Amino acid sequence: MQMTARLRVGMLCSAVACAIVLPMQRALTQPPDASRPMRRELVGVVRDPSGVALPGVTIAIPGQSTVTSGRGSFLLFTAGIDTVTITVRQVGYTPVSALLTAREQQWDTVLVQLERTAQPLAGVTVRETSTRHALGLRDFEERRAKGNGVFVSRAEIAARNAARPSDMLRNMRGVNVVRGRVRFVSQAGPQGALCIPDVWLDGARARGMEVDDILASDIEAMELYSNISTVPFEFSARSVNTPPCGSIVIWTRTPDAKDR
Repeated sequence: MQMTARLRVGMLCSAVACAIVLPMQRALTQPPDASRPMRRELVGVVRDPSGVALPGVTIAIPGQSTVTSGRGSFLLFTAGIDTVTITVRQVGYTPVSALLTAREQQWDTVLVQLERTAQPLAGVTVRETSTRHALGLRDFEERRAKGNGVFVSRAEIAARNAARPSDMLRNMRGVNVVRGRVRFVSQAGPQGALCIPDVWLDGARARGMEVDDILASDIEAMELYSNISTVPFEFSARSVNTPPCGSIVIWTRTPDAKDR
Protein backbone atom coordinates (compact mmCIF):
# COMPACT_ATOMS: atom_id res chain seq x y z
CA MET A 1 0.00 0.00 0.00
CA GLN A 2 1.48 3.37 -1.07
CA MET A 3 1.07 6.18 1.42
CA THR A 4 1.29 9.92 0.79
CA ALA A 5 4.28 10.35 3.09
CA ARG A 6 7.79 9.31 2.07
CA LEU A 7 7.58 6.24 4.28
CA ARG A 8 6.20 3.21 2.48
CA VAL A 9 4.21 0.93 4.74
CA GLY A 10 3.00 -2.56 3.89
CA MET A 11 0.10 -3.91 5.96
CA LEU A 12 -0.90 -7.50 6.60
CA CYS A 13 -4.24 -7.43 8.44
CA SER A 14 -6.88 -9.77 9.75
CA ALA A 15 -10.23 -8.64 11.06
CA VAL A 16 -8.82 -7.77 14.47
CA ALA A 17 -5.01 -7.71 14.22
CA CYS A 18 -2.35 -6.31 11.96
CA ALA A 19 1.30 -7.01 11.28
CA ILE A 20 2.87 -3.85 9.84
CA VAL A 21 6.07 -4.20 7.85
CA LEU A 22 8.20 -1.07 7.90
CA PRO A 23 11.30 -0.25 5.79
CA MET A 24 14.65 -1.25 7.16
CA GLN A 25 15.33 0.05 10.68
CA ARG A 26 18.40 -1.57 12.17
CA ALA A 27 18.66 0.36 15.42
CA LEU A 28 17.40 -2.61 17.47
CA THR A 29 20.34 -4.95 16.82
CA GLN A 30 23.85 -5.09 15.43
CA PRO A 31 24.38 -6.26 11.80
CA PRO A 32 24.82 -10.02 11.35
CA ASP A 33 28.28 -11.52 11.18
CA ALA A 34 29.79 -10.74 7.76
CA SER A 35 31.40 -14.19 7.72
CA ARG A 36 27.94 -15.72 7.43
CA PRO A 37 26.40 -13.87 4.47
CA MET A 38 23.55 -16.36 4.05
CA ARG A 39 22.09 -15.57 7.46
CA ARG A 40 19.43 -12.88 7.28
CA GLU A 41 18.47 -10.91 10.35
CA LEU A 42 14.76 -10.57 11.12
CA VAL A 43 13.95 -8.04 13.85
CA GLY A 44 10.78 -6.45 15.08
CA VAL A 45 8.70 -5.02 17.91
CA VAL A 46 5.36 -6.13 19.34
CA ARG A 47 2.97 -3.59 20.89
CA ASP A 48 -0.55 -3.47 22.24
CA PRO A 49 -3.26 -1.21 20.74
CA SER A 50 -2.11 1.73 22.90
CA GLY A 51 1.48 1.44 21.65
CA VAL A 52 2.90 -0.14 24.82
CA ALA A 53 5.62 -2.75 24.19
CA LEU A 54 4.60 -6.34 25.00
CA PRO A 55 7.29 -8.56 26.59
CA GLY A 56 7.19 -12.36 26.60
CA VAL A 57 5.30 -12.68 23.30
CA THR A 58 6.09 -15.88 21.36
CA ILE A 59 7.49 -15.21 17.87
CA ALA A 60 7.85 -18.22 15.57
CA ILE A 61 9.04 -18.93 12.04
CA PRO A 62 9.51 -22.42 10.57
CA GLY A 63 12.28 -24.16 12.51
CA GLN A 64 12.74 -21.69 15.35
CA SER A 65 11.04 -19.39 17.84
CA THR A 66 11.83 -16.77 20.46
CA VAL A 67 10.08 -14.41 22.87
CA THR A 68 10.08 -10.63 22.95
CA SER A 69 12.31 -8.75 25.39
CA GLY A 70 11.19 -6.32 28.06
CA ARG A 71 11.05 -3.67 25.33
CA GLY A 72 8.88 -5.84 23.12
CA SER A 73 11.65 -6.45 20.58
CA PHE A 74 12.74 -9.75 19.05
CA LEU A 75 15.52 -11.11 16.85
CA LEU A 76 15.58 -14.18 14.61
CA PHE A 77 17.87 -15.34 11.79
CA THR A 78 16.80 -17.03 8.58
CA ALA A 79 18.64 -18.64 5.70
CA GLY A 80 18.90 -16.88 2.34
CA ILE A 81 15.20 -17.21 1.54
CA ASP A 82 12.87 -14.58 0.11
CA THR A 83 9.62 -15.45 1.94
CA VAL A 84 8.87 -16.64 5.45
CA THR A 85 5.72 -17.03 7.54
CA ILE A 86 5.86 -15.41 10.97
CA THR A 87 3.43 -16.23 13.78
CA VAL A 88 2.94 -14.06 16.86
CA ARG A 89 1.08 -15.37 19.93
CA GLN A 90 0.29 -14.11 23.42
CA VAL A 91 -2.36 -15.22 25.88
CA GLY A 92 -5.23 -12.74 25.90
CA TYR A 93 -4.48 -11.40 22.41
CA THR A 94 -5.58 -12.47 18.95
CA PRO A 95 -2.71 -14.38 17.28
CA VAL A 96 -1.20 -12.98 14.08
CA SER A 97 0.20 -14.99 11.18
CA ALA A 98 1.66 -13.21 8.14
CA LEU A 99 3.81 -13.96 5.09
CA LEU A 100 6.88 -11.70 4.88
CA THR A 101 8.79 -11.03 1.66
CA ALA A 102 12.44 -10.00 1.59
CA ARG A 103 13.43 -6.74 -0.13
CA GLU A 104 16.84 -6.65 -1.80
CA GLN A 105 17.81 -9.82 0.09
CA GLN A 106 17.00 -8.27 3.46
CA TRP A 107 14.03 -8.39 5.82
CA ASP A 108 12.21 -5.22 6.74
CA THR A 109 11.76 -4.51 10.43
CA VAL A 110 8.40 -5.90 11.56
CA LEU A 111 6.04 -3.91 13.78
CA VAL A 112 3.21 -6.05 15.16
CA GLN A 113 0.17 -4.68 16.95
CA LEU A 114 -1.79 -7.31 18.86
CA GLU A 115 -5.44 -6.79 19.66
CA ARG A 116 -6.87 -8.04 22.93
CA THR A 117 -9.22 -11.00 22.65
CA ALA A 118 -12.33 -11.00 24.79
CA GLN A 119 -13.13 -14.43 26.17
CA PRO A 120 -16.83 -14.44 27.06
CA LEU A 121 -17.62 -17.13 29.59
CA ALA A 122 -21.01 -18.68 30.00
CA GLY A 123 -22.78 -17.78 33.22
CA VAL A 124 -22.59 -20.42 35.95
CA THR A 125 -25.09 -20.76 38.78
CA VAL A 126 -23.61 -22.76 41.64
CA ARG A 127 -26.25 -24.82 43.41
CA GLU A 128 -23.95 -27.47 44.86
CA THR A 129 -21.42 -27.24 47.64
CA SER A 130 -18.83 -28.79 45.37
CA THR A 131 -17.14 -26.38 42.96
CA ARG A 132 -16.04 -29.37 40.94
CA HIS A 133 -19.69 -30.29 40.36
CA ALA A 134 -20.48 -26.74 39.21
CA LEU A 135 -17.58 -26.70 36.72
CA GLY A 136 -18.66 -29.91 35.03
CA LEU A 137 -16.10 -32.36 36.37
CA ARG A 138 -19.01 -34.45 37.63
CA ASP A 139 -19.30 -35.78 34.05
CA PHE A 140 -15.57 -36.46 33.60
CA GLU A 141 -15.70 -40.05 34.88
CA GLU A 142 -18.90 -40.73 32.95
CA ARG A 143 -17.27 -39.64 29.67
CA ARG A 144 -14.12 -41.55 30.61
CA ALA A 145 -16.13 -44.75 31.12
CA LYS A 146 -17.43 -44.51 27.55
CA GLY A 147 -13.87 -44.68 26.26
CA ASN A 148 -14.39 -42.32 23.33
CA GLY A 149 -11.35 -40.15 24.07
CA VAL A 150 -8.13 -39.97 26.06
CA PHE A 151 -8.47 -38.87 29.68
CA VAL A 152 -5.72 -37.58 31.95
CA SER A 153 -6.41 -37.29 35.68
CA ARG A 154 -4.70 -35.18 38.32
CA ALA A 155 -3.07 -38.32 39.73
CA GLU A 156 -1.48 -39.09 36.35
CA ILE A 157 -0.17 -35.53 35.99
CA ALA A 158 1.34 -35.68 39.48
CA ALA A 159 2.89 -39.11 38.81
CA ARG A 160 4.59 -37.84 35.66
CA ASN A 161 5.71 -34.66 37.44
CA ALA A 162 5.11 -32.83 34.17
CA ALA A 163 5.91 -29.11 34.06
CA ARG A 164 4.02 -28.55 30.78
CA PRO A 165 0.69 -30.09 29.80
CA SER A 166 2.05 -30.96 26.34
CA ASP A 167 4.55 -33.32 28.01
CA MET A 168 1.60 -35.44 29.11
CA LEU A 169 0.31 -35.75 25.56
CA ARG A 170 3.44 -36.76 23.68
CA ASN A 171 3.38 -40.16 21.95
CA MET A 172 -0.39 -40.43 22.24
CA ARG A 173 -2.09 -41.88 19.20
CA GLY A 174 -3.20 -39.22 16.71
CA VAL A 175 -1.38 -36.47 18.63
CA ASN A 176 1.69 -34.49 17.54
CA VAL A 177 3.52 -31.97 19.73
CA VAL A 178 5.25 -29.40 17.49
CA ARG A 179 7.45 -26.96 19.45
CA GLY A 180 5.12 -27.18 22.44
CA ARG A 181 1.94 -26.85 20.35
CA VAL A 182 -0.43 -29.81 20.37
CA ARG A 183 -1.79 -30.79 16.97
CA PHE A 184 -4.00 -33.65 15.82
CA VAL A 185 -3.63 -35.72 12.66
CA SER A 186 -6.21 -34.26 10.28
CA GLN A 187 -8.98 -36.52 9.06
CA ALA A 188 -10.12 -34.11 6.35
CA GLY A 189 -6.82 -33.03 4.75
CA PRO A 190 -3.99 -34.91 3.03
CA GLN A 191 -2.59 -37.99 4.74
CA GLY A 192 -0.31 -36.98 7.60
CA ALA A 193 -1.53 -33.35 7.67
CA LEU A 194 -2.00 -31.73 11.07
CA CYS A 195 -4.89 -29.61 12.32
CA ILE A 196 -5.41 -27.26 15.27
CA PRO A 197 -7.83 -28.65 17.88
CA ASP A 198 -10.35 -26.54 19.75
CA VAL A 199 -9.31 -25.89 23.35
CA TRP A 200 -11.97 -25.70 26.06
CA LEU A 201 -11.18 -24.30 29.51
CA ASP A 202 -13.59 -25.17 32.34
CA GLY A 203 -16.39 -25.72 29.86
CA ALA A 204 -15.87 -22.55 27.79
CA ARG A 205 -14.17 -22.47 24.40
CA ALA A 206 -10.82 -20.63 24.61
CA ARG A 207 -10.12 -19.29 21.12
CA GLY A 208 -6.43 -19.06 20.21
CA MET A 209 -5.30 -20.82 23.38
CA GLU A 210 -2.50 -23.38 23.34
CA VAL A 211 -2.31 -26.19 25.89
CA ASP A 212 0.97 -24.91 27.33
CA ASP A 213 -0.55 -21.50 28.03
CA ILE A 214 -1.51 -22.99 31.39
CA LEU A 215 0.75 -24.73 33.92
CA ALA A 216 0.38 -28.46 34.47
CA SER A 217 0.20 -27.79 38.22
CA ASP A 218 -3.01 -25.80 37.65
CA ILE A 219 -4.81 -28.64 35.83
CA GLU A 220 -7.18 -31.05 37.53
CA ALA A 221 -7.96 -33.13 34.43
CA MET A 222 -7.75 -33.17 30.63
CA GLU A 223 -9.85 -34.79 27.92
CA LEU A 224 -8.58 -35.34 24.36
CA TYR A 225 -10.80 -36.14 21.40
CA SER A 226 -8.49 -36.45 18.40
CA ASN A 227 -11.20 -38.07 16.26
CA ILE A 228 -13.89 -35.56 15.34
CA SER A 229 -16.55 -38.27 15.48
CA THR A 230 -15.86 -38.84 19.20
CA VAL A 231 -16.09 -35.19 20.31
CA PRO A 232 -19.02 -34.70 22.72
CA PHE A 233 -21.64 -32.28 21.47
CA GLU A 234 -20.94 -29.78 24.25
CA PHE A 235 -17.26 -29.55 23.17
CA SER A 236 -17.83 -29.21 19.43
CA ALA A 237 -17.97 -25.65 18.04
CA ARG A 238 -16.50 -25.83 14.52
CA SER A 239 -18.34 -23.88 11.85
CA VAL A 240 -19.18 -25.30 8.44
CA ASN A 241 -16.44 -23.14 6.91
CA THR A 242 -13.69 -24.55 9.14
CA PRO A 243 -12.01 -27.92 8.49
CA PRO A 244 -13.03 -30.32 11.27
CA CYS A 245 -10.52 -31.22 13.98
CA GLY A 246 -10.76 -32.59 17.50
CA SER A 247 -11.04 -30.94 20.90
CA ILE A 248 -8.94 -30.68 24.06
CA VAL A 249 -10.87 -30.06 27.28
CA ILE A 250 -8.97 -28.70 30.29
CA TRP A 251 -10.38 -28.56 33.81
CA THR A 252 -8.46 -26.35 36.22
CA ARG A 253 -7.82 -27.06 39.87
CA THR A 254 -9.87 -25.29 42.50
CA PRO A 255 -8.08 -23.35 45.27
CA ASP A 256 -9.09 -25.90 47.91
CA ALA A 257 -7.74 -28.75 45.74
CA LYS A 258 -4.35 -27.01 45.44
CA ASP A 259 -4.08 -26.88 49.22
CA ARG A 260 -4.44 -30.63 49.58
